[in-house]
Amino acid sequence: MSGGRLDAKYWLPAIRELQKAIQNGKYKSQKLGDFITDIRYGLSTANDYVDFGIPFLRILNLKNDGIDVRDVVYLSEDQKDEIGKTVVHEGDLLISRSGSVGIVVVVPKEAENFAFGSFMIKFCLNEKINKQFIAAWLNSEASRKLIEREKIGAIQGNITIETIKNFDIPIPPLSVQNEVVKKIQEAYEQKKKKQAEILKILSSIDDFVLGELGIDMPRGGAERVFQIWSDEIQGRIDSFFYMPYFKTLQKAIESKNYAELGELVEFAKETWDQKSIFDDKFPYIEISNIDTSIGEIAKTDYMPVAEAPSRAKMVVREGDIIVSTTRPNRGAITPISKEQDGFIASTGFAILRDLKDSKVLKDYLFVVLRTSLSLRQMEQRATGGNYPAITTEDLRKIKIVVPEMKTQEKIVAGVKTIYEKTRHLRQEAKSVVAGAQREVEQMILV
Repeated sequence: MSGGRLDAKYWLPAIRELQKAIQNGKYKSQKLGDFITDIRYGLSTANDYVDFGIPFLRILNLKNDGIDVRDVVYLSEDQKDEIGKTVVHEGDLLISRSGSVGIVVVVPKEAENFAFGSFMIKFCLNEKINKQFIAAWLNSEASRKLIEREKIGAIQGNITIETIKNFDIPIPPLSVQNEVVKKIQEAYEQKKKKQAEILKILSSIDDFVLGELGIDMPRGGAERVFQIWSDEIQGRIDSFFYMPYFKTLQKAIESKNYAELGELVEFAKETWDQKSIFDDKFPYIEISNIDTSIGEIAKTDYMPVAEAPSRAKMVVREGDIIVSTTRPNRGAITPISKEQDGFIASTGFAILRDLKDSKVLKDYLFVVLRTSLSLRQMEQRATGGNYPAITTEDLRKIKIVVPEMKTQEKIVAGVKTIYEKTRHLRQEAKSVVAGAQREVEQMILV
């Protein structure tokens, strides 16, 4: 990697020693650029996504263990010419150049011909090197430290195409490369098993909460043939809204003490003018930043103020609960922490702020909103195609079961315990991969 830098972090002794270890190690190092046949930046968009079109990878789709295509958005076919060569093919490599800089993945077959965003760089390698080995090495802790060193720019910084070309890569024999790949893949398999265990634990939350509330969720939900009387029409004429399942669900809720969401909490309307407050970049929370499995903000993007998308307008405060109004049944719902006070959120969120009634706990409200009891109501009231949305007015009408305070406290404590178990398992899964990466570094550098 190149010098010519005046910032102090670039010249830290420990980092310089690491670079020397790579350059003078037991395996000869080469510049990554020696193996690159094509390299380019991704497409810059205004986040104007559509229901159908060209699948588009954002930086959030890059995970340490591959590409997650479950939350892909789409660009209009009208942009086909603009997209041009900013598409990926099986075997290409993608690296994140901003945010969590340095995540490297090999593009799988299922992401063939997807376009990719400007916060990533695509590069293709010749047949003289094992692509999976390069990904494994670049994802190692040692390599990440050197990548972090190379970042330029304010706040989070980023890396460039030239930075990537100048990466020093130790090149062991092909047999060692293959051994490295095998070790990393085995570690990720163990991680997947941990993740499956996590999903099983998280799936128990619904049963626990509904059990404490004394509610049995109705079965069914996809009835093809049913009838309703004209006096039951509530302004909606789509058949989905009137499915018997939802009618049974409403009766189950109404058999308990309940209130509409709008009666329990104020919806905040504090907005940002996209000019003041921030000098250079601003912390931006998109719907896709929410980890829907545990209701937490997985990461926050820092975007240039000058490039603020039109949806970046909602100001969030400590204690708020933000609720995605797009595909609300996914459960992209999370509380805002003290550290996130003043961040900017997408207008795709409804912001729940001050409680109107002391008979409900804010923590309980967060928990119950993420159960099927509330998510199915949101699903019923949402309208649209691939990205159905619920209006704020319809969100206010969601019925919340409000038990006695002691029950609310028990539910909150129980769910927190479950989340702690999943965090512990996630840490174990992370440790398995980190351990394998350390072994890889020992194999290559020592």
